[in-house]
Amino acid sequence: MENMPSGRVMGDMVLLLNGEVLIINGGSSGTVGWELGRNPIFNPVIYRPNNAINYCFVVQKQSTIPIMYHSIAILVRDGRVLVGGSNQHTYYNFTMYVFLLN
Repeated sequence: MENMPSGRVMGDMVLLLNGEVLIINGGSSGTVGWELGRNPIFNPVIYRPNNAINYCFVVQKQSTIPIMYHSIAILVRDGRVLVGGSNQHTYYNFTMYVFLLN
């Protein structure tokens, strides 16, 4: 099987209605909490288990919002994905971001 386009820590996976898997949020290095998460990953990836081996992972359009620590992605009833999360907790400067992917 083909490898994911990049390593990912603190990511979220959502099983979509068509059987594909959305892999979103997280960073490319570090670990959860204590300011050890590094390098946010801005590109969601779709895993398509029925595609040919070399075409299972499809990189999606880049986001502009880093969502790493305490992130969440859920499938809502109409088939869209609700994504939310927070920044690292240093000096905890929370700004609310909520958006839906079509």
